[in-house]
Amino acid sequence: MILAFALVGAVIAFLPIPGTSVVLIGLEVFLLYRIQCKHNAFDLGSFIGVAAGLAGVSAVLKAMAAALILLPVISWLMSAAIAFGFIMIFGHIADGHYAKLALRNR
Repeated sequence: MILAFALVGAVIAFLPIPGTSVVLIGLEVFLLYRIQCKHNAFDLGSFIGVAAGLAGVSAVLKAMAAALILLPVISWLMSAAIAFGFIMIFGHIADGHYAKLALRNR
């Protein structure tokens, strides 16, 4: 599941269309929701907090990718690589966290 989200995120980030960062944030928040539901660990407070953090981190990552704007193809590839890497890392951290939380709550 995480790999599929990361691949979709990379394709979205590769597109040279303004506003893709908003779509990526939505994708990441939906991934968070799916992971929490997978482990029966959905908590609205935690969900909102992590979603807000994702929006902040996404803005920083978008700024990093935008630094390469003078090199169009390279910046698109870097945006895709950054999106893929972040979604993979975030997804695995969240999955591990909520899996441990689910085990503790049994």
